[in-house]
Amino acid sequence: MDKRTIIHVSRAGVAAFVMGLALLVSLGVAGAETAREEKSPVLLTPPSQEDQAVLRRRLQTAKRDMEGFGIFAENFRKNGDTTTLVQLQNPVDDFLRKHVDNLLTQSFQHANLETTRLTAEIMFMKARLFLALNRGDAARKTVAEMRQRFGSYQKISVELPGKTTTLDEGIRLMEEELAKADTAQKK
Repeated sequence: MDKRTIIHVSRAGVAAFVMGLALLVSLGVAGAETAREEKSPVLLTPPSQEDQAVLRRRLQTAKRDMEGFGIFAENFRKNGDTTTLVQLQNPVDDFLRKHVDNLLTQSFQHANLETTRLTAEIMFMKARLFLALNRGDAARKTVAEMRQRFGSYQKISVELPGKTTTLDEGIRLMEEELAKADTAQKK
């Protein structure tokens, strides 16, 4: 072999070696990108926790607003002011449709124990609000929906107006209130 052939073969060998290293380095970078992509969900956890906190605040606000509507409705019903009670139904329906129902949907999509508890409390208050507005069918429908959605959470502790109890006990009490309202309307 002459000198030129040796140089040419060695250059080709060096070029092949460098290309092999380049290929290995590019595979390593691609593997690192894949590993980073797999870890991305972990990096997304804090915004999810932030979303949970915002949802909890919105649920708590909706709960307080529903308490306010409930106080007015109960007062008008006890005082026999049916005209004002009927006038209150449209704003309540708008509030429930635009705010509460959207929150209930979101809470089921981002469920954890706290949002589940708040959602159950809001649905209980929704049923009680319907009862105060003399809408027993809507209240019964809400109670039935509660039984269906919270089947596995029947023993969670909930704060209902005037007491802290389990969800199944709260539903039982609401069903008793509905039965009493039906009996009173039949008289």
